[in-house]
Amino acid sequence: MNDIDEMALFRLGVLGPLTSRGELARGELTRLIRQIAQQEYAIPGSRRRHISEKTLHAWYDTWRREGIAGLASKVRADRGSSKLPEAVQAAVLAAKRENPRRSIRQIRLLLESAGLVARDTLSRSAVHRLLKAHGLSRIAGPAVSGKPAALYSCCMCLGTISTMFNTMEMGHAGDRRGGGEQGS
Repeated sequence: MNDIDEMALFRLGVLGPLTSRGELARGELTRLIRQIAQQEYAIPGSRRRHISEKTLHAWYDTWRREGIAGLASKVRADRGSSKLPEAVQAAVLAAKRENPRRSIRQIRLLLESAGLVARDTLSRSAVHRLLKAHGLSRIAGPAVSGKPAALYSCCMCLGTISTMFNTMEMGHAGDRRGGGEQGS
């Protein structure tokens, strides 16, 4: 038996009211697609619940031309490639390798100040995709274990302040809100 792509089966199921009919009367295709688009679906691999009319039209046209095979998932031809110029890609990668803790924002500002890219033309997502493709999207190095010193100091300070307020609520340390004895 032939293995049929899961997404092709899902799409065919969604298009069922259209594919099960022969000729459609004028305006019937648009009416049926509008009804199908108003329903909710459990779309495989997605959190989305609705399918647009435009997408449904495209699926229907593909199904008519290519059958169920045309509804199968396809890998994008440009997957993994970057539209960034080679010089910009090299600069982004060099900046991240030079300082693995450098953020995408810092890399963008660095390239802008160096004149490699115009201001606000290098998108955050393009830089992130490039870094991710080269395994550089995360900070390198071992994970931090325990509490960092600054966080520990802050927690100790908050503990001291909390103790101070608790003491004041019980009427100590010259509390004037009540609870303690006032100038009798």
